Amino acid sequence: MRPPVCSVADAVATVGDGDCVYLGNFGAQLFAVADELITQRRRELHAVVASGGLLLDRLIGAGVLARATYAHCWSPVGPDPAWHFRRLAQAGDRRVVRHEVSLGMLSAALTAAAWRVPFLPIPAPAGTGYLTEDWPNGMVTTVDTPFGSAPVVRALAPDVAFVHVDLADEWGNGVIRSPVGEALVAAQAARRVVLVAEELADHDRVRAAGITIPGVLVAMVVHHPGAVAPDGAIGRYPRDVPAYQRLVRQAAEAGP
Repeated sequence: MRPPVCSVADAVATVGDGDCVYLGNFGAQLFAVADELITQRRRELHAVVASGGLLLDRLIGAGVLARATYAHCWSPVGPDPAWHFRRLAQAGDRRVVRHEVSLGMLSAALTAAAWRVPFLPIPAPAGTGYLTEDWPNGMVTTVDTPFGSAPVVRALAPDVAFVHVDLADEWGNGVIRSPVGEALVAAQAARRVVLVAEELADHDRVRAAGITIPGVLVAMVVHHPGAVAPDGAIGRYPRDVPAYQRLVRQAAEAGP
């Protein structure tokens, strides 16, 4: 069956309060989706974002989140930080439960969910606080088996995964031009997948470009050119640095 093509607003309307929402991809900040979550006043969400950046910062500042799983959260244009995230962390504020993981851990957690197993072994990252200080906040533990002991990460299955693609066809097949990172395994792990496409194209063109996300996984397609702006999309538009700087100033002026 062909997945329906809809607007960002219609796709976000399917997200319920308390849902776990993947906002991918690594290096592609889906600001269009985040802004719509804020506009529709979603609450108590669990955001899963590999490169959190100012997208995650905005969701924290807007009071959308109860939980966040991320590999980092910073301002990529510097030198100012992601202010909402920084104030939250420095104050020890527990209104947003934070799970800080490496990109490898996040990929493993999503892979476990895609494989329908409860956890997956991960390498022990020496010299970090992932294990000794529990930066993942309960997502990582050590298990003993007849084959030896190993650190493991808990499976993570998003209720919905918004995946940014450059091209999508009428069957829901999508092409990612930027580094794929964890996006494919997030789509495999999620209960529902929404492709957010810069451009709709015919199947022959999409197939020739190389399908990254197969349409069999996709429930809905959103056609939204500029979906990651003010971030940039490879081959489409550059990052808007002045717009990023305005977001940073707005967050700084918001105060504690």
